[in-house]
Amino acid sequence: MKKHVLVAFCALIFLRPDFARGQTKAASSLSYYFNSPASRWTEAIPIGNGRLGGMVSGGIGQEKIETNDDTFWSGEPRDLQKPGTYRYLDEIRKLIREGKNAEAGQLINKHMLGPWNQSYMPLVDILLTMGDSTATDYRRELDLSRGIVTISYRQAGVNYKREIFSSYPDQTIVIRISADKKKSVNIIAELKSKIKNNVIAQKDQLIISGQAPKHVEPNYQGVHAPVYEEGHGMRFEGRLMIKETDGEIMTGGDKLELRNASAVTFIFVAATSYNGFDKDPFKEGKDERKLCEAYLSGLNGKNFRELYKRHVDDYTQLFGRVTIDLGINSDAALPVDQRIRNYRNGSDPALTALYFQFGRYLLISSSRPGSQPANLQGIWNDLLQPAWSANWTLNCNAQINYWPVEVANLSECHLPLMDLIREATVDGSKTAKNLYNARGWVAHHNIDIWRTTWPVGGNGLWAIYQVGGAWLCQHIWEHYLFTQDKAFLNEYYPVLEEATRFYLDNLQEDNNGNLVTNPAVSFENNYKKPNGEKGWACMGASQDMQIIRSLFQHTMEAVDILGKDQAFKAGVLHVYNRLAPMKISPVTGQLQEWNDDWYPENPHNDQVAQGWGLVAGDLIHVRKTPELARAFRKTVEARRPGYGANSGSWTGAFAASFWAGLEEADSVQMIIDRHFDLALFPNLTCNFTGFWQIDGNLGITAAIAAMLLQSQGGEISILPALPSKYAAGYVKGLKARGGFEVDIYWKKGVLLKTVIRSATGGNIPVRYRDKVKEIHVKPSGEVTLKLTDFS
Repeated sequence: MKKHVLVAFCALIFLRPDFARGQTKAASSLSYYFNSPASRWTEAIPIGNGRLGGMVSGGIGQEKIETNDDTFWSGEPRDLQKPGTYRYLDEIRKLIREGKNAEAGQLINKHMLGPWNQSYMPLVDILLTMGDSTATDYRRELDLSRGIVTISYRQAGVNYKREIFSSYPDQTIVIRISADKKKSVNIIAELKSKIKNNVIAQKDQLIISGQAPKHVEPNYQGVHAPVYEEGHGMRFEGRLMIKETDGEIMTGGDKLELRNASAVTFIFVAATSYNGFDKDPFKEGKDERKLCEAYLSGLNGKNFRELYKRHVDDYTQLFGRVTIDLGINSDAALPVDQRIRNYRNGSDPALTALYFQFGRYLLISSSRPGSQPANLQGIWNDLLQPAWSANWTLNCNAQINYWPVEVANLSECHLPLMDLIREATVDGSKTAKNLYNARGWVAHHNIDIWRTTWPVGGNGLWAIYQVGGAWLCQHIWEHYLFTQDKAFLNEYYPVLEEATRFYLDNLQEDNNGNLVTNPAVSFENNYKKPNGEKGWACMGASQDMQIIRSLFQHTMEAVDILGKDQAFKAGVLHVYNRLAPMKISPVTGQLQEWNDDWYPENPHNDQVAQGWGLVAGDLIHVRKTPELARAFRKTVEARRPGYGANSGSWTGAFAASFWAGLEEADSVQMIIDRHFDLALFPNLTCNFTGFWQIDGNLGITAAIAAMLLQSQGGEISILPALPSKYAAGYVKGLKARGGFEVDIYWKKGVLLKTVIRSATGGNIPVRYRDKVKEIHVKPSGEVTLKLTDFS
């Protein structure tokens, strides 16, 4: 058996001629690399298969991979409902209508809030100790084109190499360690966890098991020890197994030792007892041990070469759909941490293209069919009290994660969010009844794996955000627009219908007879009235009304597309026509954030709520609604989002997308420059107040796509906001609404040609600058347009 493995290993080296020269080749446009191991978590390289993630440190003396399972959370299902809470609503609404907003806010905080969400937990640290920590020719690289991390170095005359990936088809993390000299690989393997655990060694594998806390306080509540309780909390198991080696394996206590090997393949599998959002993971949980055994059983007979091929074939089927070239200069050959340090005002155009593709890599790695959706940190977390519980924050952050998913040609990666939405309707219907005495369903500011929708604790400023669920519904509609999948739309129509039904019951008249949300907040912003009074409780915040207007529009369109109840549509239309409109301040000329002409308490707050209709919807458009677009541009000029205290991190995603929607190309680049200058960790992840927050990565990914292609407003717009720094380039495989796929080529800032394909076929206006060309694409056909077609 050992001879067979060694022959296979030698064949692998022969077939991979880059084995010894990986440390000398320059970075390609689809990779980034370091010349040293990670010294902290935000220098490690992320890997993931949607469910199982890892952060690869690439140490010389010790490899450390910190893993996560996307279902591993503190807590258990709990009933947060407070039946009859709606009895306080009449008084709260009356106070707001009378301008007694502060008193209304006090009642909201006293009666309508609940406890905090639970927290996403770290899983297992894989530790592979190899002795000497000195080496030469070190290189640690992420190849985005294959989804592979490679570490190579030279030590004592021997070339060492590691290849590491997280496989979706085989649900395992694979670690291949090899040397070009026999008997040079010596490793002590361990598994550790920050969670209470037990580790045993059996023959060729380590087994770690443990149990999550019953409760973990959010990090912003200060340092608190996790609360463990017997009979409560999710169980987990992880197994590290040696699968291929010509060395000697020894078992010692809670360690495995490998001696005198030429190569070894480690495989890591893990599982939790999570059995759904409504099942107690301890009493009704899945058998995590049997799940791990099943994963290992599925790996029988598969050597590294086959695991590698299955992973690459699966991953490239997604990643390879889009290619992009924005130009290159000498900085592209530098280590990524140095590229980030050197970056100044668009000096490294290839970094923008790399960042776009890195965003796509993160989505593929953290959101696959059957997994949980990407949370605030995707699937990666090393803390018992992660930032903001690493939950799904529904007043923008969870949604920003999915802004690029359709245009970046990763529609399948959108599906985990759809699962969350459907699951949220269960508790959401109870919240609608108990908090608002309304039909339908509603979700507020936060949600965790247990899918509770009651407002969280702390302050109504964020907690009473009653359009979280309605914003999620925008993603249902977007997925339909990009895929033209009527079966999907029919499946999720009840979610749209019941979300709409909630607002049919819940909207209230304002003092002008328009229908508005009451109580409401505006994106965690405080206002200042003309009389100097400050507060947050209000009615009819502009963002609320934009989201509800879009929800009503899409629900009515779905009724027609699917042949649903026209009487229901008529009722929606009646209420739709009474919704409070967007307003332009007669004082400032800006688009108002509140139903009344109030001012933001912090005039430079990055969270510019009233821009929702430009970046998440299509209610504000430079040609369809030019007056609103001009008013919002004045708002952006005054507020300067992306320039606040957080240096354009996830807030820069809004700013860059605002400028892209306004078709002001170099202003988009200005925000991207600031993001790269000030908001990146060395591993290219987004730094928000010292923590990785993945919506910064993914929101800027969406803004880069919007520079090149937009499809709001019933047309495809080619290069609508192309910054001058990308004078020549191309992008292939972006998606447009209507089910179209688009390639674009340009030179000297001018379009050369665009190719538009469609599986389903259809008619679509195509815009380039101020010219529009109507085209018809046959099913499974394509149309090529050149610059002369727009003359």
